[in-house]
Amino acid sequence: MNQELQIALILFGLCVIAGLLYIIRSQLKAQQQRKQAEQERIAEIEAKAQQQRDHLVESVRVISMAMQDEQCELAEGCIRLKMLLDHLAPYLHEHQDFSVINQMYEGTKHMPILDEWKKLKIKQRFEFTKEREALEREYRQPILAAAKKLVSYRFEQ
Repeated sequence: MNQELQIALILFGLCVIAGLLYIIRSQLKAQQQRKQAEQERIAEIEAKAQQQRDHLVESVRVISMAMQDEQCELAEGCIRLKMLLDHLAPYLHEHQDFSVINQMYEGTKHMPILDEWKKLKIKQRFEFTKEREALEREYRQPILAAAKKLVSYRFEQ
């Protein structure tokens, strides 16, 4: 092979190498951008999750305080707390200080609410109200103690 052909092939090889390096560099840059975008999405999702968690904790505290201040019926508060704790800290349903919330929920879950309550006849409403009030009297002190503890409870992350 003559020297000019060798130089041409070397130059061609160098151009191919340079082109491949450019492609590799572009791919790496794109991969880094995708990774950064994914990390940003993860951080955003984590921030939203923390925001929702903070909202649940605040809701538990507000309802607990309302129960203590008698601004919320105990049965209604227990129903609301049960639902919130299902999402926030289901392990508390078994905790001896808070199991009364679940007990009250179980005792009232068969009772109609909202539109179903409005559809009831007065006698049926009276019977359910008597039943609910009896449960509230029975569990009053443990419910108020649980509500008091929930106001300052430190929920695990």
